[in-house]
Amino acid sequence: MFEITNFEMGRRVRGTLLLSGSLIAFVVLTIALFPSIQQSGVNLDAYIQNLPEEARRAFIGDVDSITTIDGYLASQFYQIAWLLGLGIYYAYAGASSVAKEMENGTLELVLAHPVTRTRLVMGKYLALIPSMLAVNAFTFLSVYVSVEFIGEFLDPGYLLALHAYSIVYFLACASLGMVASVRFDTARRARTVGVGAIFGMFLVDTVTFGTDYEWIGDFAFTRYFDVGKILTDGTVSADDFAVLAVAAVALLVVSAELFERRDV
Repeated sequence: MFEITNFEMGRRVRGTLLLSGSLIAFVVLTIALFPSIQQSGVNLDAYIQNLPEEARRAFIGDVDSITTIDGYLASQFYQIAWLLGLGIYYAYAGASSVAKEMENGTLELVLAHPVTRTRLVMGKYLALIPSMLAVNAFTFLSVYVSVEFIGEFLDPGYLLALHAYSIVYFLACASLGMVASVRFDTARRARTVGVGAIFGMFLVDTVTFGTDYEWIGDFAFTRYFDVGKILTDGTVSADDFAVLAVAAVALLVVSAELFERRDV
C-alpha cells in the first residue's frame, strides 16, 4: 500500500507546488488590497448587511465586518477560493485516481501485482494527504507573513485552527471523489460527478439555510465548515468536525467496497 502511496506522492509534487504557488500569489494580492479598501471610506459593512441572505452566505460567509483583516480574509479568500475552490480540487483529484487508470488501461497491470483493490484505493487516497498538508502550510505562512507585512494583526491560533480544520474537510471531499472514481469507467465522468457534487453541496447549503428546507443542506460538507467563525473568533465545533471525519472514513470504506465488488 505504501509503495502505491509513495509512487502517487511523487506524481503529485509538481501539481502541489503549482497549486501552492497560485494560492500564495492570490493571498499576497488579496491582502495587498486591504489597506486601500479599509481607507476608502466606503461603508462596506452596511452594503453586505443589505445583501440577500443567500448571496451573503455564499460570497461573504458568517462574518459581521469585512473591514477587519480577519473578516476580510474570511470573505474574500477563504469562503470561495478555499472552501469551494480547494474542496472542488481535492474532489477532482480523488475522482481522477482510479478512474484514470481504468481509462488508460493500466489498471489491469497494477492489479496483476500482489495488491488488493482495497490497498490500491487506500494507497491512492493516502497520497493526497501530503498535498493537503503542504498546501495548508504554505498558505498559512503566506497569510500570516503578508498580514504582518501590512501592519495588521491576525490571531495565529485562529488561523492555525482554520487550516488544521481544513484537512478533515478536504479529506471528506477527496473521499467523495474516490467514490466517483471507482464507480465510473472514465476519468472525465468521475471528475464531473465529484466536482458537481461539491459545487452542488455548496449551492444547496446556501439556498436552504434558514428556510423550511434547511435539513437538506445538512447533507452538504460546507454546512460543517464555517470559515468565518473559526477565523474571526476561534469557534471550532467538535460536532461538525466529527461529522466531516465520519463522512471521510465512511465514503472511503464505501469506495473500497464498491471497487472490490466491481468487474474490471
